[in-house]
Amino acid sequence: MMMKRKKSMLMAALVMTAIVCTTSTSCNRELTQEEYLEKVLANVEKIKVAEYETTEKVKAPYEKKWNRIRQDKITEHDNPADTTLGFSCVEDVKAEKRVLVYDGTLAVTVNNNDKTVTIKDFQDKQSKLLPFRLYGPPFFNYVKSLMRYMLTTTDSIQLVREETEEDYIYKLSIYEDQQVEFFGRDYKVPRPSFFLSEEDGYSFYTLWIRKADAMPYRYLREMSHNVQDITCHLTSWSDQPAKEPIVATDYIPKDGYEVHFVGKEEQKKKGPSVEERLVGKSAPDWTLKDIDGKEVSLKNLRGKPTIINLTGLGCGPCALSYPELVEMSNRFNVVSIEAWGNKVQSLIDYVEHHKITYPFLPGNDEVLDAYVGGDRGVPVYFYLDKNHIIRKVDRGYTHGRIAKSIKELGWE
Repeated sequence: MMMKRKKSMLMAALVMTAIVCTTSTSCNRELTQEEYLEKVLANVEKIKVAEYETTEKVKAPYEKKWNRIRQDKITEHDNPADTTLGFSCVEDVKAEKRVLVYDGTLAVTVNNNDKTVTIKDFQDKQSKLLPFRLYGPPFFNYVKSLMRYMLTTTDSIQLVREETEEDYIYKLSIYEDQQVEFFGRDYKVPRPSFFLSEEDGYSFYTLWIRKADAMPYRYLREMSHNVQDITCHLTSWSDQPAKEPIVATDYIPKDGYEVHFVGKEEQKKKGPSVEERLVGKSAPDWTLKDIDGKEVSLKNLRGKPTIINLTGLGCGPCALSYPELVEMSNRFNVVSIEAWGNKVQSLIDYVEHHKITYPFLPGNDEVLDAYVGGDRGVPVYFYLDKNHIIRKVDRGYTHGRIAKSIKELGWE
């Protein structure tokens, strides 16, 4: 009799344990990768105001080292009134002495180096042509968009969760014929035919989440033209809306700064164009060091026509023109001058990647100002005769344009 009673008590205990396990998380059932991601997204969606610092590292996929490492101090507000991006933010880029402000209507850039302010209201021609508002979202807005995409997309993707002692790491591979970018939400971005081959249209994202608080703190974005790694160091946050909204115009200095409006008539440059200023005149002389540290001077390139190309790392049309410039370097002097101030090691990797065989030189402000003034738009091509008189200037590039200009000049 006693034995039967013990068995009955044991069975009751087992049944009770089963009931507890099905009605409580106390049995420590591990959440699936989707369930855990939903939990993390819910945590991030609670953040209405955040103060944090970011470390951003950027490079091209072929570069052996990071081209740029930048640290910013950011204030981010959730802004439901902005139906395009959904945030407001102030970004203090101390190393570059710049402040970037977005309030849902205006984007203001205050450059304390040259005392200028640029205001963009997204009503310019380029902005109207885009299906999204082209402004890089701050950290928490970005990872919210990324996680929502991971959870809801019907695209062809692979989502894998890995685990370390301290983190969960989500790795997203997107297998679509267009790259996927995030500007308030996911957007398909057409693959530029001049920049990417069929097999290069990939989008890879990696998201690091701390186990301790189920909060994301780092993401890696990998595409065939750019790799970006951002780590967030959160200092404070609130689940209450901001008491005072961010207003972009409040950050414009009252005196001593020149104000420009993107895409407006008042933004047009005054004075003669580059063509009016330089065509028919002697090319400004220069001496620069190439990527191997050897001096290259314009005065030493006499004897045959010379093509000077102003270019920039990451410029698609620039990259498209290199094969034609390499071909022309067999008959003419050809030099490319990098206009965007990238590091020499980045230029070395770039030259190797694009198989550039003619001199590729880091530019400086003196040379660039002499040729194009303050405009750093590239590519630009200057055609100099054998006496270094500038005979023609081309801006932008389409296939065969250099050969066409050479034919027009009668240099064939």
